[in-house]
Amino acid sequence: MSVIDVNTPSTEDMESLQRSQGATIKSKSTLVLLMKQRPLLLLGWALFFFGIPLASTIIGTLLLLLDLVIVLVRIYLLHQSVPGPTVSINIHHSKTRYTLVMFLLLVVWASAGGIVSKRPDIALPATFGLALVMVIFLFRAGDILWNDGWLLKRTMPFLVLGLLTAALYGIYASQVKGIARLRLIGHGPNGSGTALLISILLAWSYADLLANPWLKAGTRLTALAAIPSLLFTYSRGAWLGFAGGATSLVLSKRSNIIWILIGLLIIASVVALNPRLEQRARNIFSIKRNMDRVELWSVTTKLIPDHLLFGVGTAVFPHVYQDYSPRGNAMAFAHNFFLQALAEYGIPGFVLILAMVGMIIWTGCLLVRTKKWPLASGVLAAVIGTLIHQQVDNTIHGANLAGAFWFLCGFLLALDAALPNLNPDIRKPE
Repeated sequence: MSVIDVNTPSTEDMESLQRSQGATIKSKSTLVLLMKQRPLLLLGWALFFFGIPLASTIIGTLLLLLDLVIVLVRIYLLHQSVPGPTVSINIHHSKTRYTLVMFLLLVVWASAGGIVSKRPDIALPATFGLALVMVIFLFRAGDILWNDGWLLKRTMPFLVLGLLTAALYGIYASQVKGIARLRLIGHGPNGSGTALLISILLAWSYADLLANPWLKAGTRLTALAAIPSLLFTYSRGAWLGFAGGATSLVLSKRSNIIWILIGLLIIASVVALNPRLEQRARNIFSIKRNMDRVELWSVTTKLIPDHLLFGVGTAVFPHVYQDYSPRGNAMAFAHNFFLQALAEYGIPGFVLILAMVGMIIWTGCLLVRTKKWPLASGVLAAVIGTLIHQQVDNTIHGANLAGAFWFLCGFLLALDAALPNLNPDIRKPE
């Protein structure tokens, strides 16, 4: 009598196991190699993603900048080969090439404006700083897609960990410590709202890339758990931005509507238990309750005609605003992203920024419509949500959230360029 061993693997199972083991060995060797050769690259992206939900990306940004400098020195001065993503910009991709041209023109124009500015000592360093942030994220965001998304798989989970930290801290700070408006590490309440809306939308779509059902469910629950923290910032602009971004997600994938309804249930429950939240929500569209914004925009429109060509210079807005304010008070920014760009860079600089952002949104819309890649939906939703918020604020003007915003824009460009060649293991369609 023959005995059949039902536990004996088939030839197909053996081949699958060997491929899996080979991929694991390759992954481990890649990790060891980068830890030895480019530890700042791994640590920089991990801390950047961890810092986005906490509105604090400075450390991650500095590490990525330092890694870029070291790689350039090793390649061009020491003539060494360096593992990991290359430092070249993909000028063969038409949208990236056009964005690069507009970026260079903007830097040149902003530098010229800084020279003739009231405060060149502020305008020129600020222009240089903004240019560095955009170089690192607008043109280096594609690094995380290197080697079929190797870096993406290993660093983006830190976004979920950071979001979980922000969710727990938000509940503790507001309900236990009694803080009136939630402030995260690197920003005030409004900036914290921007950071949370970006992180929730990104984490939500990132879950669609996860094969493990437990990790997928945990990521989704973390995103839902962070919604009360977003509410506790009392940032009405961030609430509107989140609503716009969530709507974008529903339009791109209808199955999201179930989870959106769960999110609405959470919002309704939290608001019902906090009368201050309800009162705050009622004032969103009240002109009387928002006269500070109306006055700010009115004063800004008065200073713009006097600086139509070059603008007042990067980050010089508060020093010029005071001259036009009827009360003589200073104001850090115009509480409107595009109005600020017009004030600081003049009409030519404003047109360049508008063209760059417009091209990126158009690219994202094409990605979502034609490729149906889940993470593209979340990134586009985060860009849309952030820009909605920036119509009544300017939280991405500072270094902490500027990096996050330009990363979102750069990732859409990089994804558009890389999708045709990405391994199906990463390019997971709906």
